[in-house]
Amino acid sequence: MGNERQYNPKGGFNEHLYDDHPAWTALNINGVRGKVITYVYDSKGIHTKLPTYSDTSDMYFRVDKTSKVIQAKLYLNRRQCIDFDWGHQHRNKGDGRVFEKGTVHVQTYSVLSDGSTRRNSEARYMSNEEIEKYGALIRAFNPEVKFRP
Repeated sequence: MGNERQYNPKGGFNEHLYDDHPAWTALNINGVRGKVITYVYDSKGIHTKLPTYSDTSDMYFRVDKTSKVIQAKLYLNRRQCIDFDWGHQHRNKGDGRVFEKGTVHVQTYSVLSDGSTRRNSEARYMSNEEIEKYGALIRAFNPEVKFRP
């Protein structure tokens, strides 16, 4: 688990920047493997940003200062592709749409020509297909999360 500098396209990383969170166990639901992680320099995980690249999991989750899971990131071919966040209120800059804290807002990533990724700016609610595929895994880590207002 790491970012661009640590990523090895053949597998693994030159340096691991993330560890499994000691209070959480990895889960596999609907064929999607997810686990809660912490940044190695932030053992409590409260300032942890999720990595750009994955290693062995499809989704990584992070916690807030109370150890409540507040965000997940989905990876495709080890690259970040979808961010699921419910840990804060979000307002789109373009259309002004507001997503309340506790309700998942989704932001997708595009892969650029140099292989890096860029987060697309406008958030949205989870689609029915995303709820069906990832909802149970997200709820397993935070049963209070909402998918719609």
